Amino acid sequence: MSKHFLIILLTILFFNCNEHKKQSKTLVKEIEKAKKTDGKTDSIINLHKEKFADKNVVERYFPKENEITEFDTIIAAKNLKISIENKTLDTYVTNEFESQGTKYIDKYRDYEKHLIINLANQRILDTVFNKKDFDSLAGQDFLKIANFHAYWFNKMENDTLEFFGVISKPETDISFAFYHFFDLKSRTFEIKEFVDEKM
Repeated sequence: MSKHFLIILLTILFFNCNEHKKQSKTLVKEIEKAKKTDGKTDSIINLHKEKFADKNVVERYFPKENEITEFDTIIAAKNLKISIENKTLDTYVTNEFESQGTKYIDKYRDYEKHLIINLANQRILDTVFNKKDFDSLAGQDFLKIANFHAYWFNKMENDTLEFFGVISKPETDISFAFYHFFDLKSRTFEIKEFVDEKM
């Protein structure tokens, strides 16, 4: 019984090796032909990669669907209402990895933050921020791998509202955090990078 099993196994391996050799020869012939005609081989190589790529690929989105969440803060003593709307975008940051023969492509959606400030029922600010608004401090290279993770109202001191924002690379501790101050008198913003003095 074991001899028959061994013969069957060797036969299957032989045919698989032959098929792989045929595919390799075909790829080599196509590349050589492309070199002779126009010298462009990238598209042929990419086509073969797609054709014979591992079929165990899982693509996931975080969050799964586009969503909008809103947080309101009321400071009754100053007759202020602060609304921050978090909205996911159709752009995302990709993180790829393999685990137990499966390739995972995790796509973390980018966010924009819609900030509205009402003073005594009069709208004094209505603006939208996304991560590109902070590229002078965070850097364009970092923004390519990070998303606008969080933005919230922190406190009010005198006539200045203090917000706190975090732009981070998903699934890591790599982040750019900042204070965002809004002066109610001048109606202007000031940004200051957060530096963790404990580190």
